[in-house]
Parts: sequence; structure tokens; C-alpha cells
Amino acid sequence: MLSFRTMRRLIAAATFVSFASAQSPPPGFTYQTLVDGPLNSATAMAFAPDGRLFITERTTGNIRVFANGALQAAPWATIAVAGGGTWAEQGLLGIAIDPAFLTNRFVYVFYTAPSGTENRIARLQENGGVGSNLTVLSPANALQSQLYHNAGPMVFGYDGTLFVGTGDALGGSNAQNMQTWLGKILRFNVPNLTVPSNNPFPGSAIYSLGHRNQFGLTIHPVTGKLYQTENGGALMDELNLIQAGGNYGWPNYEGLENPPNPSFIDPLASYQPTTAPTGTCFYRGDHYPLAYKHAWFFTDYNMNRLRMLTLNAAGTTVTSQIVFDTLPGSGYGLVSGPDGNLWYLTNDQGGFGADELGRYVHANEPMPSAQISSVSNKSLGASITVCVHAPNGTIAVPWLSTSQFASPLPTPFGNLWVQGDAMLSAVVVTQDQRNYLGLTLPNAPTFLGSSIYLQAVVVDAMSTLRLTNPSQLVIRG
Repeated sequence: MLSFRTMRRLIAAATFVSFASAQSPPPGFTYQTLVDGPLNSATAMAFAPDGRLFITERTTGNIRVFANGALQAAPWATIAVAGGGTWAEQGLLGIAIDPAFLTNRFVYVFYTAPSGTENRIARLQENGGVGSNLTVLSPANALQSQLYHNAGPMVFGYDGTLFVGTGDALGGSNAQNMQTWLGKILRFNVPNLTVPSNNPFPGSAIYSLGHRNQFGLTIHPVTGKLYQTENGGALMDELNLIQAGGNYGWPNYEGLENPPNPSFIDPLASYQPTTAPTGTCFYRGDHYPLAYKHAWFFTDYNMNRLRMLTLNAAGTTVTSQIVFDTLPGSGYGLVSGPDGNLWYLTNDQGGFGADELGRYVHANEPMPSAQISSVSNKSLGASITVCVHAPNGTIAVPWLSTSQFASPLPTPFGNLWVQGDAMLSAVVVTQDQRNYLGLTLPNAPTFLGSSIYLQAVVVDAMSTLRLTNPSQLVIRG
């Protein structure tokens, strides 16, 4: 039996095929194809603090790594899964990198066991550059699996707790049943999936309920609030701000409650005809125009589009939304990368899962440039990533400070913004015009809420020195 999402996708393809258009992002943006073909049904991705991108292949169970401008030939790990077929929603579905990865080397995954009847949350550990020691963390049979509605998105909050989205396993009543993890967003402490003491339902991993079939979770860069993309049934798809203990209505409601019901939470946005929103993220970089700072992006599976929304300061109201671009195919994973660009997975061949990895760059990004970020959201006592973008063969020396000059100090090499309080190791940019440094921050609560500033100097093959832009990261934890 085809899922509602698949049937809607086929109908949409038949309806809109004659109107399909080439990619056309806003002026100044360029789409770069990084991988096209070697990926097999890729559905999710997450950056490690050292700049490697980990990508899940749904049907093969492979975790692939994109590093130094190329997809590595050998999988980082392979997990035995039930993939379910071309259009199924089973297999290796979710991935999250531990905020303390540089210390513990832990990676978390959500997958369908080979039996096809059970989904699992598990942990791998990197040893010698590959993933090993697969450890199942979820209780046996806690997450029953069906061909569709399994979910699998995973994201870390600023406090280092892990959020995991689950589907209703084709049983709408599961979403309202507090005795099952199905149709919920779950919240755990890591590394062993224990229940946080401040979860909304004491002793329970359940964080929110009333979900049908969710494909994306993301954390707001400023507020730390959790947001989600939700596929409805035949009526409405939703974008939700997730509240602790909130009930999002399925199967009683899709979209806005009519009449309003205070027992359920309305979506921030809903879509009819349905769009099948999938991957989602907030833009966290420094290299796009100011209008895109902290904008909310999601992939529109049915119509092959990438959409962008802006929210009010509190993050509680959508103030505007546009179609950012028409994709080469259906979209899946979407992430704001440590190089200051949007990265996403797409597929022009059909089925559930991508064969292509791409990113958007903007003409306004200075060359050379610098970016500081926290790819797993938590930074205090965890990791941060420094990225320098410069021509291949360039030597770069970045530095950090807890302050930035109020106005730039002009130099023959460019404007100096950040004093060199902590000089980092010199690096050579060799591939993809980017070099990444992963750093671990001490767990010093006095730094919580303060900022780290980054700048770098680069020396090219002609011994020309140039200063990058400054970049800022607020320490969360």
C-alpha cells in the first residue's frame, strides 16, 4: 500500500510536470553540485566538528562521509537494515553527532532492524576513522515499524539533550497514546538514552505528542526552541514550534483546529494542497545577506522546492515566506554547514532518498572568509568548528578572542576586527577551498551566553597576506 505522502507525490508529479522549471535561486546565489550519483537513497546528514559530513543511505544502511571536497568511497559504517524498497520509509533514517564527538567519538542513528518490524535508536563509536561497536539504546520493541510513518529525525538541543521524532506506524491512535513512543517527539540524555529530570511527563521520554509522520527537526539559532516539519494525511501539512508537553492534534486534527481547541497546539504554518515538508534547518552562517540571517528553510518534497520563512523575534509567528529555489528533484536532508552555506540532499530519479548532495553559496561571501559554528548546537563543554575558505594551497592562521573591536583597525592586509588572544594552528587549504578545525571548549559556566570571535590571516602562493571577515559564536550549553 502506498502512503498518503507517496500518493500525493505521484499526483503532484503528474499535475505539475509540464510546469517544471530550472533552478532559479535569488540573485547572488549559486547552487553547487557536490555529489551526483554515488549516493543511494540518502535521507539525512549531520556535520562532525572536524568538518566531515556524515550521510545516511536508507536502503543500504551505509553511513557515507563527504570530506575534503569528495564523497569517500568506503562507508564509515554499515548497519544491517530493512530498507523496504524504493518508495518505503524504512531503513537508516536519522543521524546525530554527539556534541562531545571530539572526545567520545559517538554518533547516534535511527534505523529499521533487519526484521522490518522494529525501529531502533543506537550509538556507534569511531575507531581508526570508521564507525564500530553498534550499541542499541532503545528498549526492545519500543518503536514498532511499518513500511511507512517511521520518522527518524534527530537533533541535539543547546543543553545537549537529544530529540528524536517518531511516526505513528500507520496507526493514528498511537499518536495520542502515552503508553507508546510512536507518534511522538522524544527527549533523552546521552550517551545512554536516559530520561531528563525536566522532561514534561515525569519519568517519560515523551516530549510532545500527536504527530503523524515527521521528517525534520531543527533548533532556532537564538532562542534554542525546537521546530518540526510534519506530513498530514489528505488535508494539511504543518510546520510546528514544539512546546514541552504539547499535543499537536493527530489524528483528531490536521492544520488549524476548527473550532479552536485549547487542548491542542496549532501549527505556525499549514499547507493545502499538501507539500510534504521534509528536511529543515535555520540558516546559521555569516556569508548570506542580512535578510537571510536565522531564516527557516525546508524542502518541499511534493513540488521539488526549497522554501524560506522568516519569523518574528519570539519565533512564534511566520512573518513572510517565499520559494527560495526550485530543486533538481525531491528534497530530503537540509543543514546549515560550518562553512556558512546551506547543504541539502535531493533526487531527480524518484523514490524516497537522495542521489545528489549540493550547497548554496553567495557572491557576497568574501574571499578569503572565516566562519565559527557549533554543528551539534551545544558548545559549552562541547565542540566548536572553525572554517577558513581560501584558494587551495593557501596557508591560514586563525585566532580567537572573547571580544571584538568596536570599529575595525585598517591594515595593509584588510580590516582587523579580532585581537589575537588565542592563536590556533596554521593549516593548509588543499581541497574544496576549505579547511576545518574542531575544538573542544571547557565546561566553564561563567562563559555561558558570552561570545567567541574568530578571524584569520591567509598567505597565498605569492606570499600575499589577507585578513578574513570576523565571525561570532554565542556559547550555548
